[in-house]
Amino acid sequence: MHNIEFLTPDHYQTFKQLAHRLADPGKASREYFSVLYLISGNASVRDILLPYVDLETGEIQTETIIDDNTFDKEALVLVKLVIHLYDNKEWVLPTELLGLPGEDYKLAMQAITLCRAEQFDTITITENKEA
Repeated sequence: MHNIEFLTPDHYQTFKQLAHRLADPGKASREYFSVLYLISGNASVRDILLPYVDLETGEIQTETIIDDNTFDKEALVLVKLVIHLYDNKEWVLPTELLGLPGEDYKLAMQAITLCRAEQFDTITITENKEA
């Protein structure tokens, strides 16, 4: 049994808005949806990555993201995770993930689960915090 948990209602709404931009959602991969999940939950990572994401086709140009931008430590870990989840062209060490602040750690773990799981039985939207 797999559960996907959105951190806030805003996280869920942002994910839905980004996902609805796909021209053919059936052609988008689990990897792409895991990236959308992660960037929907972290505004600073979303601002960095959206210029590299084609929201209509579900494709991400990952080749120059790291070289083109500067990051704080947490954002770099999440960006590397996005690239890893999408096309395996970057590595993230478990110790890097463990060093993330609580909300970012939850985002990372859920994105990994979303990328690897075949199907989700339930969706939870946490109501107690704003994004």
